[in-house]
Amino acid sequence: MEPVGYVLPDVELEKLGPTRCLIASNRDGGLERGMYVKVGGGGRFYVSQVVDGPYYLEEGEGYRTVYTLDLALTVSGAFQSAVLDRPAPKTPVYPLEEEAVQGFLGAVGDIAVGRLATQGSVRVGLDSATLTRHVGIFGTTGSGKSNTIQVMMEEASKAGFAVLVFDVEGEYVMMDQPTDRLQDLLEDFGLKPRGVDNLAVYTPHPCASRRGDAVRFGIPFKDVDKQVFSEVAGLNRMEQLYFMDLIEKVEAIAPAFRKITLQAVLERLKGRLEAQADNPTMPPYIAEAHTSLYSKLTAIQGLGVVDAPAKPVKIPDLLAAGKVSIVDFSDASDPVKNIVIADLLHKVFKYKIAHPDTPRLFIVLEEAHTFISREKRGEMMATLILLLELARRGRKRGICLNIVTQQPAHLPPELLELCNTRIMHRMSSTTNIQSLKESTGNVPEAFWDTLPSLSRGQALIASPRYTQAIIAQVRPVMSKRLATE
Repeated sequence: MEPVGYVLPDVELEKLGPTRCLIASNRDGGLERGMYVKVGGGGRFYVSQVVDGPYYLEEGEGYRTVYTLDLALTVSGAFQSAVLDRPAPKTPVYPLEEEAVQGFLGAVGDIAVGRLATQGSVRVGLDSATLTRHVGIFGTTGSGKSNTIQVMMEEASKAGFAVLVFDVEGEYVMMDQPTDRLQDLLEDFGLKPRGVDNLAVYTPHPCASRRGDAVRFGIPFKDVDKQVFSEVAGLNRMEQLYFMDLIEKVEAIAPAFRKITLQAVLERLKGRLEAQADNPTMPPYIAEAHTSLYSKLTAIQGLGVVDAPAKPVKIPDLLAAGKVSIVDFSDASDPVKNIVIADLLHKVFKYKIAHPDTPRLFIVLEEAHTFISREKRGEMMATLILLLELARRGRKRGICLNIVTQQPAHLPPELLELCNTRIMHRMSSTTNIQSLKESTGNVPEAFWDTLPSLSRGQALIASPRYTQAIIAQVRPVMSKRLATE
């Protein structure tokens, strides 16, 4: 095999550090950032990655093409060890064979993600066991984020997960049909168009869906987690106290056969306000809190989803192996979306705790920063605790939480840190990149610099199962996705 370059002497002012070296390329443009090579040959060599370059330095009447390599490990015969020295100048550099790259990276598993962006013959996968350590999918609009989400859904379904997706735009409601786009590229990955075998679409009452057979559902007030509900409804601390007090009063006087409804709470609250109007006994600030509470609860009731004339979602139906359940929010307001997400997460978590032998559950929470944000953290502690408990305790019971957002910097840090595997698409915001950089390990510095310029479908992937982060080309979807623009 012909070498692609050779090691250069160290430049006096170059701050390479102990595990980096400079090489000159023998062929112009023959290397790319992200490629894997071996430095040296025979019985001893270094496994290395191109992390920076090309740079073109003047040399006589021409120029020399220079790259920076990161020396990942030393191989001596059948033994691997840490890099404790550096290659000598003029040591030859060779491409690393596909099998060697695959074995070094550990980017294998039953979840087929795509292939290396710079070495297309090297497949990129994830072990489904890794998914239960939770996944973060980040990127701007148009970066390929939706495609990646759908690929992960297809692969999780194939691996026997039950899949539950909170679909903000209604993109995934036709996944039981084969894709009609990018078929040539799909074939290049050795795949064919194919819909998922078992799909169900739900939409909250009274919203519409582009899926004609979508099941409309409601949320019985008696079943909701009242603390989380009050936070999602936007009640302040004082309003929450009176809200919980009203519920206790209604429960105390309700006959055993009567279900506690939001309407019953509103009637009790209305009675207090009418009594205050006739004979003021409350201090003004308490009366104002009651009035504000009545206004907010009336607005929630007006959404039409709480105590709606539609049956609730049957949680066991969501937990069939291989089934993809889509909750279509394309016609829903943010308050409806947030109430539904909180309710279903609460219920599936409780069900999984009580029934740990049910199939593993793959949950996709799109635009997570609009549901729970860093800015609202102090006002939504019960909601944050629900998510953290679901992630931490649910992991042992096969729950995988996929956090999807364009704004990782706006997520509560506790939630961001739970995403052990991170799939990062193109991103230009320095604030968002910095938030990921501070909490993601094993990513070469130069890779962060490439994040704003990644092509559509390319992603920087960091996972605890990988030896180091990689830049991958995510495969196209096999099932149909609806355009939402």
